Amino acid sequence: MSQELRDRPISLGVWCQSADPLILDAAAAAGPDWVCIDTQHGAALSTLSNATFAILANYGVPSLVRVASINASLIGRSLDLGANGIVVPLVDTSEDAALALSATRHAPDGTRSYGMQTNRVGPFDEEPFVVIQVETAAAVENLSDICKVDGVDALYVGPADLGLSLVGEPKPGLAAFENETVASALESVVATAEAHGMIAGYHCDSAEEARVAAERGFRMMAVASDVGLIKAGLTSELDSSRS
Repeated sequence: MSQELRDRPISLGVWCQSADPLILDAAAAAGPDWVCIDTQHGAALSTLSNATFAILANYGVPSLVRVASINASLIGRSLDLGANGIVVPLVDTSEDAALALSATRHAPDGTRSYGMQTNRVGPFDEEPFVVIQVETAAAVENLSDICKVDGVDALYVGPADLGLSLVGEPKPGLAAFENETVASALESVVATAEAHGMIAGYHCDSAEEARVAAERGFRMMAVASDVGLIKAGLTSELDSSRS
């Protein structure tokens, strides 16, 4: 399934802060190109299991896990349980990227421990999809070197954190494209990724944001989150009922 993500000209995903089976089943049934389970800011870290990824695999949906940090144990555990790929936050340098990449690869190519907990054919049948998040001024400055780390598949912008680092306030969604400094950094991400044969990704919260990101050259976008959709849906229905 990792190769499917590499081959898609555009991929649209769902971001899940929960690993609740019912939520994941609904997310996968909607037909996204991928689902990312967020264990950095979400509530899923302690609830990941083999069954988590079996739900997504049942629908043929590639699974990603955003780990909390560049941590070999967290990365290896997620892959052992069945994730098809890893999203690594707050990567500032090529050394950071190399550490993250190494944790996804077994020897002699990396430092990942051999421990298969799933029913896959084997650990060497497909390399995990590796996504490096660009969220800081340092990452933007070091983009070219980060892209030279062989095996990294995508650069994925977290616009809120990138805005904080570049201009001192979060710039989520469309706000990032409207700020000259942040927008210039986004252009650099797209251009550098393309120059190195990599995928440029952007974190969105809506279809409108995803369309704009695609127009700017991004190829991998989360279009909604489970918590965001639940909140928006409930708010809308309650407001309609009270009007």
